[in-house]
Order: sequence, then C-alpha cells, then structure tokens
Amino acid sequence: MEDNARLMPTCGHHTMPKWDEEKVHELAQYFQELEYLFRDCRVNDNRQKKDYAVHYLTYDTRETWMSVKEYEGEFTPAATHDKPERAAHAYTYEEWKAEIFKLYPGSESKDSKGTLSRASFSQYHREFQKIVKWLVDNGKMERSSEKEKFQHGIPSTL
Repeated sequence: MEDNARLMPTCGHHTMPKWDEEKVHELAQYFQELEYLFRDCRVNDNRQKKDYAVHYLTYDTRETWMSVKEYEGEFTPAATHDKPERAAHAYTYEEWKAEIFKLYPGSESKDSKGTLSRASFSQYHREFQKIVKWLVDNGKMERSSEKEKFQHGIPSTL
C-alpha cells in the first residue's frame, strides 16, 4: 500500500501557512490552514502540531506562543520528598490553541470595535507572558505571583 502523505512545507516556502499579527481576526484562518496540512501530511502528535504551529511565525510571536504554559506543560513537584524531579502535565494541541486565542481578543470575531484598546492590552499580555516564563524558568519569580504582577503593570486609570 502506497503512502500518499505530503510533507509539511518548510519555513519560507510559498505554501507555508502565514499569519500577520496585526490582523488578529485572521488567526482562526491560520489555524485552519495548519490543521488542513496536519490532516494532509498525517501529523497527529500534539507536540508536533504545536511545533509546526510556531515554526512559521516571526521570532517574537514564536517566543510568545512558546511561553504559554500549555506549550511545554505544567511542571509539578514529584510525589516524594526524596526525589526532586518534576513531572510535567502534558497539554493537548487543542488546549494550547485555546490559550493562544485568548492572547488575541477579537481573534474569533470579525467585529473590530474597540480593537485599539484591546490590541494594546493584548500586546501587553503577550509581552508579559515571555517575561514571566524567563523569570520563572530562572528562579526569579514564582508562577503563583503571576496574576498579581500582571495586574500591577496595568495603569490604575483604567
């Protein structure tokens, strides 16, 4: 039996999925194109899907999407005190994708009312995600204080 699966396009190839972060309303289309390719190229693994989804993005957007905890998984302390290893809870591609949509208010809607203020807030949130990941990964901040720090960065005039 012949295997007719295609290969995923390389970065920069004219058939690769594209998304312009300035056009938030086109995010759903980006994921639809990816998922068409996943079916056509027989990509079924959650991790591979996430890797391909970030592969075609700009550096900054890729860093932001990879900083979302559902990309790598959430680490929890091991069950015993004598084993300091940490175990990861693996998130599915769909769970991760849902979190990505939350980063871009209006991404699932064609309505552009209030886009400027939502876009500014969304940009702040995306940048904050990258910084928090670095701080947590380098032991400079606990994940539990993330919400407090996030709110602290929002001007009190809002």
